[in-house]
Amino acid sequence: MKSFLLLCLMITLMAGVSQAGEKTDDLVMVNLQSTLTELNDFRPGYIYLVVANKSDTLLNVDRIEIAEYPDFIDVKKSSLDSVVVSREKKSLFYPDKKTINAGESEVYEVFITASDQVKPGKHLLLFNVFYNGWVSAKSENASIAEKSPRDALSPKVSKTGSLTLSHELDVKVFGENEILGALSNAVTFLMMPGFIMVIVFAMVWKISAPVSYQEKLPAWFKETKVADLQFWVIAITMSLIMARWLYPILTQLFTSGRRNYLYGYGFYDIVMMWGFSVLVGGFSGLIAGWVVSLYRKTKYSKAIHGDENPLELLQKAVVLGVNQSWLKKISVKKTGKSGYIVEQDAVDKDSLWVIPRIQVTWQAGADELNERFEQEIYDPKTKLAVLLETLAEGERQKQAGKGLEDIDWEKNTRFIERPLVVKKADFDSCHDTENIFSCDTSKQ
Repeated sequence: MKSFLLLCLMITLMAGVSQAGEKTDDLVMVNLQSTLTELNDFRPGYIYLVVANKSDTLLNVDRIEIAEYPDFIDVKKSSLDSVVVSREKKSLFYPDKKTINAGESEVYEVFITASDQVKPGKHLLLFNVFYNGWVSAKSENASIAEKSPRDALSPKVSKTGSLTLSHELDVKVFGENEILGALSNAVTFLMMPGFIMVIVFAMVWKISAPVSYQEKLPAWFKETKVADLQFWVIAITMSLIMARWLYPILTQLFTSGRRNYLYGYGFYDIVMMWGFSVLVGGFSGLIAGWVVSLYRKTKYSKAIHGDENPLELLQKAVVLGVNQSWLKKISVKKTGKSGYIVEQDAVDKDSLWVIPRIQVTWQAGADELNERFEQEIYDPKTKLAVLLETLAEGERQKQAGKGLEDIDWEKNTRFIERPLVVKKADFDSCHDTENIFSCDTSKQ
């Protein structure tokens, strides 16, 4: 009955799993069977060594030695066994297993589990099955061609030996494929930290930084274009910094011990790495936004005073982030007069600088600059900095009679007379933008 049950077990194993290996000699045949072809830090499994007695007498299995296996793998006889095979004595003993009768088989289980830090890739397990049995004296000394059924009646001699079988495992990290798959395979685990930090930094920057400075970011960063090589230069650099320095330091400070995923990692490392990357990226974005906001406020308090001439004031406006030459027109409620907002309209501002229209007068010999300037001021796409460069060139050409005659605030009853700080609640906003310059030629 026992032989029949073991035979059924062997047939089931061989039908349902891949055969990892088979070795045989005169006394014994050993099959290694297992569904465990992939191992991760949360999915252990069994390997079965099926030992069949080919002789006509009793067979004993002394021990099974685990000759080779990675240092992040633990080996036991079963999942219920608390004893793990030590690195010094790599043998498993099965005292509950009986002597194998002639023609019968016995199954020896080996339970394989991984630690929480593994090294992904292909790894080899090497099993050495040690046995002892009895063979006829004649068979022991004769060749296979000389053996006959009469050997069974010959005197018996003890024989010991071993058979070595190997099993290859594909070691992976639990959840790694699912998590990285959510990123459309854009990254590997090594590159994940920098990827997340750049993405989170860009997200937080859009919230924390002034609007004018948000627009100054390059498109690949502002829009997080992962196909851009510049994006990956930053991401890879941050990933290498995290791998070499940040992660070991952060785990030592905020967890139960120092970890280094360059020597192995598991699911907990993915979770911690993700969290640390989000925190570092978000914190960096907040700090950068705060520094820029502080710089902008400091610059703003020193920049526009209201008593500058138009050219100086516009030059300061460019420093404050105003890019366009066509500005938003508003109407002051109390006076009904109009003006142009000369700075970025941010949510945290209660009031804004508003300027009158600007009158530009060119000298009679400044035809070339005059013509260029008129083309620029009537093009809404012209940058304010470009216009100011033309006006600055006019200042330099003034002594030669080919430049600016004058630049001043236009005297027009429909506009305010000078630059003013106006509270947002005190003006009606007109969302249309207009050219802020009037252009004329001196008659002298």
